Amino acid sequence: MMSPRILGAILTVAAVSLLSVGRLFVQIADFYPTAPSPDGVTDFDARFAPLRAMLPAKGVIGYMTDADTPASDTNAQAEYHLAQYALAPVLVVRSSEQRFVVGNFHRAVTTGSLRDRGFKLVREFGNGIALLENEKVR
Repeated sequence: MMSPRILGAILTVAAVSLLSVGRLFVQIADFYPTAPSPDGVTDFDARFAPLRAMLPAKGVIGYMTDADTPASDTNAQAEYHLAQYALAPVLVVRSSEQRFVVGNFHRAVTTGSLRDRGFKLVREFGNGIALLENEKVR
C-alpha cells in the first residue's frame, strides 16, 4: 500500500498538470475567435439575398441609388459593382430605363417621390434595398 505522503504528492502533481492544461485551452480559445467576422462584400451580398431569390434566373434589371449621388463617386461605383456581383447571373445595368429597377438607397425615399419620378414600389427589402417598376416602360 502507498503511503499517504506519496499519494498526496501524486494527486498534487496531477492537479497542477490539469490546471496547466486547462489554462492552455483557455489561451487557445482566446487566440481563435469563435466565428470569423464577415467581410464587407459578404455583408453587402447578404443585403441583396432576399431580392436575388425573387428575381428570374436570367434577364436585365436596372440600378439606381440616391438621386444626389454623382456617378463618379467611387463608393457609388463600388456599390454598383457589388450589386452586379450579388444579383448575378441577372445582368444589372446602371440605368433606370429598364422595366424593373433595383434601388440601393442610403437615405429614406418616399413612395410619393418615387411615383413622381415614374416608379412604383414593388417591394421593399430593408437595408435600403427596393425593387421598383418603371411605369414608363412596359
